[in-house]
Amino acid sequence: MALRLRTALPFVALLGLAVRVVYVLANSMPVQGDAQVYHLEGGLLADGEGFRRVLEDVPTAEFPPMHIILVAFANLLGLDGTKEQKLFFACVGTVTVVLVALLARVVTRSDRTAIVAGLLAALYPMLWLPDGALMGETTYGLFLTASLLAAVHALRAPAWWRFALVGGLIGLAALSRGEALGLLVLLVLPLAWIGARDLRGRALLAGAGLAGLVVVLTPWQVRNLTTFEDPVLISNNASGVWIGANCRDTYYGDLVGAWKFQCYGTDRIPGDESQRFAEYRRRGQDYMKDHLGRLPVVLAARIGRLADVYKPWSQGVFLASAEGRHPRAQKLGLLAYWLLLPFAVWGAVLLRRRREPALLVLLAPVVLVVLVALSAYGSTRFRFAAEPGFVVLAAVALSAIRRPARSTATSVSAGTSQSQSMEAWKA
Repeated sequence: MALRLRTALPFVALLGLAVRVVYVLANSMPVQGDAQVYHLEGGLLADGEGFRRVLEDVPTAEFPPMHIILVAFANLLGLDGTKEQKLFFACVGTVTVVLVALLARVVTRSDRTAIVAGLLAALYPMLWLPDGALMGETTYGLFLTASLLAAVHALRAPAWWRFALVGGLIGLAALSRGEALGLLVLLVLPLAWIGARDLRGRALLAGAGLAGLVVVLTPWQVRNLTTFEDPVLISNNASGVWIGANCRDTYYGDLVGAWKFQCYGTDRIPGDESQRFAEYRRRGQDYMKDHLGRLPVVLAARIGRLADVYKPWSQGVFLASAEGRHPRAQKLGLLAYWLLLPFAVWGAVLLRRRREPALLVLLAPVVLVVLVALSAYGSTRFRFAAEPGFVVLAAVALSAIRRPARSTATSVSAGTSQSQSMEAWKA
């Protein structure tokens, strides 16, 4: 008798939680860099001080707010230490495991594939490494996978409220990592085109998706517009990334295609946070314009770093350790990724052969992360948005591997047994 998803899902969730808790307890890497900022700003927010810079009594939008909000929520629960907060986000990551299994179920309509996807999501290091580092990808993964799940439902049964839900979830994902805004173009618009036959219907569905996104983003955007001198879309970090990704060391040095903090320089730029980061953007863009001849090499290196085929042991391990990922666990993650990827490609081929339109939903984040790498820089961490889709696609390929049922021809029932076996094989 085939195992049902609703029966297996609690055990899959427990496995995912156990793996994440073990990693959190075993990970000796310190909380530093962005993760430390999340931890400290979350504490300030929980204390009622709003979104402000840690060492200055001034407002900040350096990072998107959603992960900081969840850190603040953990603080309010009494989980104010970094280890306790990592365990909290291990629970958040476990919810993502469940969502990946449900995503596989709605894409393939197969409990078998959904269970395989859930097991892969529970064990796949690239999904649990951020949970043990207190990084924002944990929060991002939750809302991104939820938006993909809602998108498949909207594809199956188009309705304005389903598209509004997709837009709202994309908004929450964008409040976790700003590049998720790209899914409005890569996901909502194509689904609206497929979901209706006339221009009016398509406009209604796309407008509902946009409306859901706007409703979610508006409070944060109003806060930013009334707080800073220059306009801020989601976060100031989207402007600051330019200078770190477009400087001599990331164009000609060992970090070509990557990002370097020292490229910010040491001079004090006047103005508030939005004005300083706008200046960083201008300097980065000016450097890029002055070195356009080098840009093809830089872009190739960015894609190579994103895919972990260019200097994976230096970027994928050494640089990731600066983000709080344990080097040995990161090496395990790279090996698992390289093993998983061929199955994901084959799973995409199978869905294409089946003319499964939901393949579009799974591939949209892949296009997104490529665009992010080309416009910013290459990093293992930037590939995170594509990982849930990779897991589902790999599960499609793995669940397609079946053994033909055995039959014997030594009794009167041999013909019946062989017939039953053939029916099982066809199924």
